[in-house]
Amino acid sequence: MSGLATQSARNPRQPTVVIVYKDLPHYRVRFFELLRDSLAAEGVTLALVYGQAVGASLAKRDTQELNWADHIKSRTLTLGGKTLYWQPVLSYVRGADLIIVEQASRLLVNYVLLILNVLGVTRLCFWGHGRNFQSGSPGGIAEAFKRFYSRHIHWWFAYNETSAAVVRELGFPAERITLVQNAIDTSALREQVHGTVATDIASLRRNHGLRGRNVCLYVGGMYPEKRIPFLVESAAIIRRSVPDFELVMIGAGPDQSIAERADVQYPWLHYVGPVFGQDLATYFAASKLVLMPGLVGLGVLDSFAAGVPMVTTDVPYHSPEIEYLSDGVNGIVVRDFESVEKYAAEVVALLGDDLRRKRLVSACEESARLYTVETMVERFSAGVMSAIGDR
Repeated sequence: MSGLATQSARNPRQPTVVIVYKDLPHYRVRFFELLRDSLAAEGVTLALVYGQAVGASLAKRDTQELNWADHIKSRTLTLGGKTLYWQPVLSYVRGADLIIVEQASRLLVNYVLLILNVLGVTRLCFWGHGRNFQSGSPGGIAEAFKRFYSRHIHWWFAYNETSAAVVRELGFPAERITLVQNAIDTSALREQVHGTVATDIASLRRNHGLRGRNVCLYVGGMYPEKRIPFLVESAAIIRRSVPDFELVMIGAGPDQSIAERADVQYPWLHYVGPVFGQDLATYFAASKLVLMPGLVGLGVLDSFAAGVPMVTTDVPYHSPEIEYLSDGVNGIVVRDFESVEKYAAEVVALLGDDLRRKRLVSACEESARLYTVETMVERFSAGVMSAIGDR
């Protein structure tokens, strides 16, 4: 029996909402837990159905489990170099008052649910960016098709104002868009960083052979959009100008071999794989800057929470969360995104100007108080209640 069916049997008169997620990354766990509690307080039952990580998602090694949710086994199909997913969730969503899915063209069950929504059988909601910000052909057929079907749903949960603007441009009614202000739970990271003491940092430096005082950090997935080769090349240039510069690279993915080779080549570059919890907080506490020359997403919130400013570039495919980063205020955006030299020069200048860097640190701490998972839950929960009530 599905989780929804079980809960409905216990609460026959409660509205039920089902969220279908491709897999369960660790950064979403706290959100789902808080959302479940928030909706329960409103008399609404939340069910979560998620699949297993595959491909690049699996390579990141950052998924978790939730014992109250339903973990299904999705089927995959590779077609034209693209991986498509069939999520066997129809029995789980049957009878739901609201179904919320990721806006993703590769999720085949979405099309079945879209048809049922148009026929009035279900009320389907999208949660997402509004468009593929990393698409290599934004004017192509695939994105045109996405624009078409993304108008024919019941409700939109847009990541932030950037995404909401995209959805409004589709012609979707503004009154049926919830701006959720996409976030992650950074409170633990913030507390852990602030609680890190000098002996913790000294131990980390000793264990990893960190001798320089200008330590910078990369934290995130390692795939082409993250521009790992660009980062390594720029780091070599920075090192020539800042003799005690060192770079710690945290994460995993298809391009991690580039970081592994760089770790062997350069004694001042350290690849340590995926790191979480207090260990990650200690790395942040030991670092002066986050270097992220490629795609920026939710990682910008870790930068704010830790009080370690991010230096990125103006690549044209950032995720919507880039709107949280204000150039020169709580981080740096190098406009010439193709120039390794200009990126390196900006980092060198910032490492040499402690007053300017500390101003960025203060702004990061202020931004951390604005973008929280608690605020996201409050907005999302209010949107769910509006969507349920809207007939």
